[in-house]
Amino acid sequence: MDSAVYSFAGMDAPVDEVGLFARQNGQSTDGGAALEQLGQFTNFSSRDYDAYVFTFDYKTTGCNQRGVLPVPLAKNNTCLPGWYCPNSDFFNPPQFCAPTPECAVLRANKATCEAQGRFEPKVCANGFYCPGAPNGHLQLPCPKGTYCPTGSREPFNCTAGALCPEKSHRQLVIAPLFVMIIIDVALLVVVGIGFGITRWRRSRPKKYTTLDTGDGNADNIELLLKARAPARSPSPRVSVAPPAPPAPPPHSPYSQYTPAQGDYMQPLASPYGQPFGQPSPPQPYPESYPPSYNQPYDRSVSPQPPSMTHARRASGRVDNMDGYVDDDLSEYGEYEPDEDYHNSPDFQRFIRSMSKTIETSSIGLSFDFENLTYTTKGGKGKKILSGVTGTMPRGSCWGIMGGSGAGKSTFVNVLMGKLQATAGTMKINGWQKDMSKYKKLIGYVPQDDILFPELTVRENILHSARVRLPASWRDKAIQDHVDSLIACLQLTHVQHSRVGDARKPVISGGQRKRVNIGVELAAGPMAIFLDEPTSGLDATSAATIMRLIKAISKLGVTTIAIIHQPREQIFAGFDQLLLLAEGQSVYSGPTEEVSGYFETLGFAFPQRANPADTLIDIITGDGAQYTMAGKRDTDVKTLIEQWQSRGQYGRSTHLSVSSFNDAATKRSRRTSNQSLNSTAEQEESLVRTMKARGASWPAQVFYCWKRAMTQQVRNATSFFFEIGVGALAGVIIGLSAFASAGHLFQGVYLPPFTSLSSAVDYSSTPQLGLLGGLAIGLAASAPGFWVFGEEKQMYYRETASGHSRSAYYVGKLLSTLLRIALSAFHFTVFLSVLATPLFAFQWMYIVNLLYFWCVYGLASIVSMIVKREDGPLIAVLGSLVIGILGGVAPPLSTVKDWGLEWLWRASPGVWLTEAYFSENLTPLGYLYELDLAAEVVGFTLGQYGLDIGILFLIGFVYRIVAYLLLVFLNRDKQR
Repeated sequence: MDSAVYSFAGMDAPVDEVGLFARQNGQSTDGGAALEQLGQFTNFSSRDYDAYVFTFDYKTTGCNQRGVLPVPLAKNNTCLPGWYCPNSDFFNPPQFCAPTPECAVLRANKATCEAQGRFEPKVCANGFYCPGAPNGHLQLPCPKGTYCPTGSREPFNCTAGALCPEKSHRQLVIAPLFVMIIIDVALLVVVGIGFGITRWRRSRPKKYTTLDTGDGNADNIELLLKARAPARSPSPRVSVAPPAPPAPPPHSPYSQYTPAQGDYMQPLASPYGQPFGQPSPPQPYPESYPPSYNQPYDRSVSPQPPSMTHARRASGRVDNMDGYVDDDLSEYGEYEPDEDYHNSPDFQRFIRSMSKTIETSSIGLSFDFENLTYTTKGGKGKKILSGVTGTMPRGSCWGIMGGSGAGKSTFVNVLMGKLQATAGTMKINGWQKDMSKYKKLIGYVPQDDILFPELTVRENILHSARVRLPASWRDKAIQDHVDSLIACLQLTHVQHSRVGDARKPVISGGQRKRVNIGVELAAGPMAIFLDEPTSGLDATSAATIMRLIKAISKLGVTTIAIIHQPREQIFAGFDQLLLLAEGQSVYSGPTEEVSGYFETLGFAFPQRANPADTLIDIITGDGAQYTMAGKRDTDVKTLIEQWQSRGQYGRSTHLSVSSFNDAATKRSRRTSNQSLNSTAEQEESLVRTMKARGASWPAQVFYCWKRAMTQQVRNATSFFFEIGVGALAGVIIGLSAFASAGHLFQGVYLPPFTSLSSAVDYSSTPQLGLLGGLAIGLAASAPGFWVFGEEKQMYYRETASGHSRSAYYVGKLLSTLLRIALSAFHFTVFLSVLATPLFAFQWMYIVNLLYFWCVYGLASIVSMIVKREDGPLIAVLGSLVIGILGGVAPPLSTVKDWGLEWLWRASPGVWLTEAYFSENLTPLGYLYELDLAAEVVGFTLGQYGLDIGILFLIGFVYRIVAYLLLVFLNRDKQR
């Protein structure tokens, strides 16, 4: 009997027509069922059917099951590429046989089974390829260097360096794995070398400065000190009596005094006739007393900080060229007179360098202000400053004191241009200008040491100099400028030590404070403002800071410092003093005259007491204990009224009351001589100097990038941890897909072999994209947040001094590219090795890299909005949200029915998953109905370029938003 045609009660019916009849009538394509249906129209009884059909066997039907009739799949010998049809020919085309129950179970579970009949096609097996022609009789082994997944019509070329032996059904991409290992080893070597250099530097004997001997040779600081130091007694401990102090001002209550042993001061009498007792004859100072209490107080001169004794020199601890100083030593002990800063060669170098930075006829800025008032914004604005009038000449050294809430910080912020005065006028060098435009010419030292802890002392100062000094300066000149500054700051011996932070301090508190000041001095400012420069420091460190402040003012730099209950030596170190109470002035003038002024108001300064403490008590309304006989009014309001009526326009606090109101005196109090003599040419020169300040924008980008890269190298643990987390994420997601052996998609076969299709698998590839996106989000969110989350205070400080905001931001972004690239590379390597998708490694790496790019951008937005404590958690939650919006669950096709596709398309997760889906399916377009799969899932195929382009665009938009938030949030801190 011809296997292609069967007779039913004398009627010939081709098998394909039987199957067609059955399908048109909603019946199974099973041959027996079709014949039974056909028998209803041919008088073919069921009994005859049973007797006839069950005589069919493999030899007669070609199907493996007894009693099953085949269904032809084509009218001729058609075998599609990717299929193996070993027995079919022109007379016996490919045919379908009903599967056995075992085969039906396999196909329902997305698996394949053996052919169910002699002429049934079989999809090409793993490790083989089936070109289809001629007649589909060929199933060839996959050659070495290629791989052939299920249903291959031709071998897929393996990526260069991939492991693909003969009959491979997937490629193992090992070349990127070896590259990854080489990169990791190189990074470890670099970090190891860095640590080795650091330890070597620390172990080297330190030569802190050199002495030019004239013959081109230089020796260490010991020779320099021997050359400069006077002859000393060989005794290890020598008590040195202080030199006789100069005469005090004539109006001081201490116009006549002689020091007595253990006495702080012993004035003969107060100006109000109250005897204080006859002082004792001069006595040597006992060694047990601290120097600040062994030295008579003289308000006419600023005390010089002492140097250390021979006993301390024996310890070998050398700090600077001006003497032996150790920040950690006690303030008690013996001291020797120290040389002045101006005798230091390094200070002379620094002076010359500073003069070059100014490039004008005069160094410094004069501030003249009248009736300065500041009221907070809002419906119930609070007046913090009210009617503050005065002048701060160029080169003066001012201390601003007052109780809590007196308006000290507000006054300084108004003076610097950080806050806009609501009333009053302010002039700079006699010209009424907006101070915020002069920020390149001023320096501000905050109370907290806002520094980069990962950088060394020198690197912190050098970056400020490179960015803020004139662009015309060569790097060698900048390096020399920084060298002289570091020597003046007495930081030469720790210049290569990291600054550290409060959690892991490296240098001492006094040294950190000097670095904090040095960052501003490196820019060559004309005026410098300091907020509590000596708070939290020991006496020695505070004295060193005070010497530095005094030396800066000697250069002509206007120096203004907020101080709160300073030590006696610190208080006396300021030339001028401004006392504020309840936002108004109670005194402004020379420090040496402040006691005389308040004595004219009926207050007495106790002997052996810190005058600064006494002043704070008086101006905060607690001065009753210091009143003289008959004095009753000690409230702050009275002090303010007295100053406004008697002293505010006075040329001197000891002038008669009638002389306070003459026009010349008022003018001198309102305007300094430097401002009165300022010319238009000087103002133009100042403007030119201001415009010349600062490196070019590309240079600032480079310096910020270089600094950020240095930070990353120093934070090697965090850097390697981030890369390790990326690698671990790739391992976990790769293991989840490892069992599939690279078979991550199965669809409906193209006609005419559609009936041979197993259950479809449209979800494995999108789920791989979804899990990959979630893993990347978890790995990159926290590191992306810390790019800016840890540095906002440093950013505020730098942008307030004239740094380019965009240059800082771009430099930081460029520094993250290496981290992103390495993390994405580690993630992709392990994912590709374990999951082995059809997705080419390079294309998978690009899309993963861009998703890392997006997550970093989103984390940057979070870092601008939330607090640092909450930032990492919020960033992780944000990454989970964009991952869930990947179009997998719910599928994007369902989202389209909701009309919310635009919301999902705004998430980078959709584009990541779509790229995975598209690239993994496109190579199989000859085998499956891909359009049907895309319609069911909702993704669009064949637009990989658009997918990665949108990913880049979303990450770029995230960064634009983050930059705008960086610039416009907390604007008051950036002025």
